[in-house]
Amino acid sequence: MQNDMKSTIQAAVAEAVGKATGRQLELLGRQLELLEKIVQFLGIEPGPTRVASAPKGTPAHAPAPARKGPSSVPVRKWVRPQAAPKPAKAGPAPQKSRGRPRGAGRAATAAATDSSPGPETPVPYAEGQEVRYKQGRGAFTAKVKAVDEKAKTVTLARVSDGRKVVRPFDKVTPA
Repeated sequence: MQNDMKSTIQAAVAEAVGKATGRQLELLGRQLELLEKIVQFLGIEPGPTRVASAPKGTPAHAPAPARKGPSSVPVRKWVRPQAAPKPAKAGPAPQKSRGRPRGAGRAATAAATDSSPGPETPVPYAEGQEVRYKQGRGAFTAKVKAVDEKAKTVTLARVSDGRKVVRPFDKVTPA
Protein backbone atom coordinates (compact mmCIF):
# COMPACT_ATOMS: atom_id res chain seq x y z
CA MET A 1 0.00 0.00 0.00
CA GLN A 2 2.79 2.41 0.89
CA ASN A 3 4.63 1.55 -2.32
CA ASP A 4 1.51 2.26 -4.37
CA MET A 5 1.06 5.60 -2.63
CA LYS A 6 4.74 6.49 -3.13
CA SER A 7 4.69 5.61 -6.82
CA THR A 8 1.42 7.52 -7.32
CA ILE A 9 2.93 10.66 -5.73
CA GLN A 10 6.09 10.30 -7.83
CA ALA A 11 4.05 9.95 -11.00
CA ALA A 12 1.93 13.01 -10.14
CA VAL A 13 5.02 15.12 -9.38
CA ALA A 14 6.75 13.98 -12.58
CA GLU A 15 3.64 14.86 -14.62
CA ALA A 16 3.39 18.34 -13.04
CA VAL A 17 7.09 19.02 -13.63
CA GLY A 18 6.78 17.86 -17.23
CA LYS A 19 3.82 20.19 -17.86
CA ALA A 20 5.62 23.18 -16.31
CA THR A 21 8.83 22.46 -18.22
CA GLY A 22 6.91 22.02 -21.47
CA ARG A 23 5.16 25.37 -20.99
CA GLN A 24 8.47 27.12 -20.25
CA LEU A 25 10.06 25.59 -23.34
CA GLU A 26 7.08 26.75 -25.41
CA LEU A 27 7.43 30.33 -24.12
CA LEU A 28 11.19 30.30 -24.63
CA GLY A 29 10.71 29.00 -28.16
CA ARG A 30 8.45 31.97 -29.01
CA GLN A 31 10.97 34.44 -27.56
CA LEU A 32 13.78 32.74 -29.47
CA GLU A 33 11.88 33.09 -32.74
CA LEU A 34 11.30 36.80 -32.11
CA LEU A 35 14.95 37.34 -31.28
CA GLU A 36 16.02 35.58 -34.48
CA LYS A 37 13.72 37.85 -36.53
CA ILE A 38 15.22 40.91 -34.84
CA VAL A 39 18.73 39.67 -35.56
CA GLN A 40 17.87 39.13 -39.23
CA PHE A 41 16.31 42.59 -39.46
CA LEU A 42 19.39 44.25 -37.96
CA GLY A 43 21.74 42.23 -40.13
CA ILE A 44 23.70 40.77 -37.26
CA GLU A 45 25.17 37.34 -37.64
CA PRO A 46 23.51 35.10 -35.07
CA GLY A 47 25.76 33.28 -32.63
CA PRO A 48 25.23 29.74 -31.46
CA THR A 49 21.73 29.36 -30.08
CA ARG A 50 21.37 28.07 -26.56
CA VAL A 51 18.60 25.58 -26.23
CA ALA A 52 17.11 24.43 -22.93
CA SER A 53 18.16 20.90 -23.80
CA ALA A 54 21.88 21.85 -23.85
CA PRO A 55 24.24 19.59 -21.88
CA LYS A 56 24.30 20.38 -18.18
CA GLY A 57 28.09 20.76 -18.09
CA THR A 58 27.98 23.72 -20.52
CA PRO A 59 27.73 27.09 -18.74
CA ALA A 60 24.81 29.26 -19.87
CA HIS A 61 27.03 32.37 -20.01
CA ALA A 62 29.73 30.95 -22.30
CA PRO A 63 31.26 33.63 -24.57
CA ALA A 64 30.12 33.64 -28.19
CA PRO A 65 32.76 33.01 -30.89
CA ALA A 66 34.24 36.04 -32.65
CA ARG A 67 32.55 37.37 -35.80
CA LYS A 68 34.09 36.21 -39.05
CA GLY A 69 33.57 39.31 -41.17
CA PRO A 70 31.54 42.47 -41.60
CA SER A 71 27.79 42.06 -41.71
CA SER A 72 25.75 43.22 -44.66
CA VAL A 73 24.21 46.07 -42.65
CA PRO A 74 26.54 48.27 -40.59
CA VAL A 75 25.62 48.42 -36.92
CA ARG A 76 26.02 51.84 -35.31
CA LYS A 77 27.37 51.68 -31.80
CA TRP A 78 26.15 54.17 -29.24
CA VAL A 79 28.81 56.65 -28.15
CA ARG A 80 28.49 58.85 -25.10
CA PRO A 81 28.66 62.51 -26.15
CA GLN A 82 31.52 64.47 -24.63
CA ALA A 83 30.42 67.11 -22.18
CA ALA A 84 31.37 70.66 -23.09
CA PRO A 85 33.83 72.24 -20.64
CA LYS A 86 32.12 74.46 -18.11
CA PRO A 87 33.00 78.15 -18.33
CA ALA A 88 35.13 79.45 -15.49
CA LYS A 89 33.33 81.64 -13.00
CA ALA A 90 34.55 85.20 -12.70
CA GLY A 91 34.14 85.66 -8.95
CA PRO A 92 34.39 83.45 -5.88
CA ALA A 93 31.64 80.91 -5.31
CA PRO A 94 28.93 81.99 -2.88
CA GLN A 95 29.28 80.71 0.67
CA LYS A 96 27.02 77.65 0.87
CA SER A 97 27.86 76.34 4.31
CA ARG A 98 28.28 77.97 7.64
CA GLY A 99 31.56 78.08 9.49
CA ARG A 100 35.09 78.64 8.37
CA PRO A 101 35.79 78.74 4.62
CA ARG A 102 37.70 75.80 3.16
CA GLY A 103 41.02 77.51 2.51
CA ALA A 104 41.05 79.71 5.63
CA GLY A 105 43.53 77.62 7.60
CA ARG A 106 45.97 77.19 4.75
CA ALA A 107 45.83 80.85 3.73
CA ALA A 108 46.52 82.04 7.26
CA THR A 109 49.56 79.79 7.69
CA ALA A 110 50.90 80.73 4.27
CA ALA A 111 50.62 84.43 5.10
CA ALA A 112 52.30 83.95 8.48
CA THR A 113 55.25 82.05 7.02
CA ASP A 114 55.74 84.49 4.13
CA SER A 115 59.32 85.72 4.56
CA SER A 116 59.36 88.14 1.64
CA PRO A 117 60.42 91.59 2.85
CA GLY A 118 57.52 93.96 2.28
CA PRO A 119 57.16 97.64 2.95
CA GLU A 120 57.99 98.41 6.55
CA THR A 121 54.91 99.38 8.55
CA PRO A 122 55.04 101.02 11.94
CA VAL A 123 54.10 98.88 14.93
CA PRO A 124 50.31 99.13 15.08
CA TYR A 125 50.13 98.55 18.84
CA ALA A 126 52.03 99.95 21.83
CA GLU A 127 52.42 98.46 25.31
CA GLY A 128 49.67 99.56 27.68
CA GLN A 129 47.25 100.37 24.82
CA GLU A 130 43.66 99.19 25.33
CA VAL A 131 42.41 96.99 22.47
CA ARG A 132 39.63 94.56 21.58
CA TYR A 133 40.33 91.07 20.26
CA LYS A 134 38.27 88.24 18.85
CA GLN A 135 38.54 84.70 20.11
CA GLY A 136 36.05 81.97 19.36
CA ARG A 137 32.59 83.50 19.17
CA GLY A 138 33.30 86.41 21.46
CA ALA A 139 35.16 89.73 21.51
CA PHE A 140 37.06 90.89 24.60
CA THR A 141 38.70 94.07 25.90
CA ALA A 142 42.37 93.77 26.84
CA LYS A 143 45.59 95.73 27.38
CA VAL A 144 48.72 95.14 25.28
CA LYS A 145 51.57 93.58 27.30
CA ALA A 146 54.06 92.79 24.48
CA VAL A 147 54.32 93.07 20.67
CA ASP A 148 56.21 90.54 18.52
CA GLU A 149 56.78 92.20 15.13
CA LYS A 150 58.55 89.22 13.58
CA ALA A 151 55.67 86.80 14.32
CA LYS A 152 53.08 89.60 13.93
CA THR A 153 51.46 88.72 17.25
CA VAL A 154 50.40 90.67 20.31
CA THR A 155 50.46 89.44 23.91
CA LEU A 156 47.39 90.73 25.72
CA ALA A 157 46.05 90.74 29.26
CA ARG A 158 42.26 90.43 29.40
CA VAL A 159 40.64 93.26 31.40
CA SER A 160 37.87 91.08 32.90
CA ASP A 161 40.06 88.35 34.48
CA GLY A 162 43.71 89.26 33.66
CA ARG A 163 44.29 86.14 31.55
CA LYS A 164 47.24 86.46 29.13
CA VAL A 165 46.51 85.68 25.47
CA VAL A 166 48.65 85.79 22.32
CA ARG A 167 46.69 86.89 19.23
CA PRO A 168 47.70 87.77 15.65
CA PHE A 169 47.53 91.41 14.51
CA ASP A 170 44.46 90.83 12.32
CA LYS A 171 42.38 89.59 15.30
CA VAL A 172 43.14 92.69 17.38
CA THR A 173 41.58 96.15 16.87
CA PRO A 174 42.17 99.40 18.74
CA ALA A 175 39.47 100.04 21.36
